[in-house]
Amino acid sequence: MLQVGISNPVVSGLVGKTQTQAPGILAKFFSGLIGLLLVLGTIWAFVQLLLGAIQWISSGGDKARLEAAQQKIMQAIIGLFIVFAAWAIFLVLLRFLGVTGAGGQLNLKLPTLF
Repeated sequence: MLQVGISNPVVSGLVGKTQTQAPGILAKFFSGLIGLLLVLGTIWAFVQLLLGAIQWISSGGDKARLEAAQQKIMQAIIGLFIVFAAWAIFLVLLRFLGVTGAGGQLNLKLPTLF
């Protein structure tokens, strides 16, 4: 049976790829997307941490502004923890499901009881 290559004029990197390579392409896409989201989440948390520190410094002894700055810093630290915990859980889930990206192919092995 002759397999037709993937053709999409918008995405030129898919020209010449076969249907058997589709899982590997999809795996690379999701891997890149998750990596991008992790980087953006980390940068956002660090920016919030810096803004909280600047707010703390510029509070001038005002108790309400100082507490708001402390809350912003605490929320930024919790955000960083959540980002890295999500990344770790994702890696554990992939390992549990047996997902590998060796050779550009996606191999999914569902766990069995016996």
